[in-house]
Amino acid sequence: QHPPTGSPAVCAAIAALNLNVDTPPGQPFSPRKAPAEKHAEVYKANGWHMSWRSGRFKPSEYTSAGRLKGGQRLNHFPKSGAITRKDTLMRHIRKMRKIHGAVYDFLPDGFLLPSEYTKFVEEYTRSNSDLSKGGGANDRTIWICKPSDSSRGRGVFLIRDLNELAYDQQYIAQRYIDRPLTIGGYKFDLRLYVLVTSFHPMRAYLYKDGLVRFGTEKYDASNSSDLSNLFSHLTNSSINKYSPSLSSEKEVIGAGCKWDFHQLRAWFRMGGDAAASAATSGSGGSGVDEAVGDALYEALWSRIRNVINLTLLVLTPIVPARDDAACFELFGFDILVDDAMNPILLEVNCSPALGADCPADLRVKIPLLSDLTDLLDIEESVRSQLAAQ
Repeated sequence: QHPPTGSPAVCAAIAALNLNVDTPPGQPFSPRKAPAEKHAEVYKANGWHMSWRSGRFKPSEYTSAGRLKGGQRLNHFPKSGAITRKDTLMRHIRKMRKIHGAVYDFLPDGFLLPSEYTKFVEEYTRSNSDLSKGGGANDRTIWICKPSDSSRGRGVFLIRDLNELAYDQQYIAQRYIDRPLTIGGYKFDLRLYVLVTSFHPMRAYLYKDGLVRFGTEKYDASNSSDLSNLFSHLTNSSINKYSPSLSSEKEVIGAGCKWDFHQLRAWFRMGGDAAASAATSGSGGSGVDEAVGDALYEALWSRIRNVINLTLLVLTPIVPARDDAACFELFGFDILVDDAMNPILLEVNCSPALGADCPADLRVKIPLLSDLTDLLDIEESVRSQLAAQ
């Protein structure tokens, strides 16, 4: 049975750090926005080491951060929303692509709506021009539409027909990656955790473990696939936790909708789905050398590192150097892998969820928090403060 969100183990790990978070004492660790007056009190108190907020700090709070006592840190850099909002991420990657070329082709082509609606219609018409040569309605290019500043899969939908497009806020429409790598026939993406402690100079740490997040119904790549079936097309855990098949034993991936990276590497080492099918049928192994699987995994990991580094470089001229020392940020990078083993950047999260609702969460997030505080020297700050008292 899965432990509840905000399990005692996670809560205990958080409590041990003496964090100032936007969650009442005794409640599961899940930062929420709090009244402004509560945040103002943070900077008047002396007994905290880290101010952790899911939302953004005000510019005046960053100014105050420059006068904080040693060891006191804020968990967001100013202006880092340049990569954590979908619309600004797209704008900045476009600019970098114009300057540096195809090395920045890891973000799917897209358009900002409504400001680029005309350009979108032109591209939609061009990409579907083959329909006049005998293609059907289901042969049209698929587009995925997302709110510009939302998370957890809220408001996301897929379209083939332009008449299906409807929005009441700023959206982005991106070309859908319809040939993803699958495991057991299930679509997945990767949640990677990146801790940035400085942009001047750039200092970033990529956590070696992470989450593999699955859709809970088999992915259908055919032209007749049902685009409204979000359990098949989207991998967000916040959506798939409501799937009727969440707890059922699914081919290869088992129950639930998450793996850790150790399980992913084991899948590569055993030869992927071919080996799994052979083992299930009793026909023997796939003959794939484990070293080959390790090499494939390491090659993918290397490509993912490149995507992360290139994305973070967007922020180096944007984040003010004066506020650098008092800030850090834990980013959640969501990466899709296509069937050619190319990593595709989906989005960057400024406040990746740290709650735990399954064993994979516990295996990944508790060590993650421990490593984070080690890198930030939180314990040394606590010891220095105790020694001064």
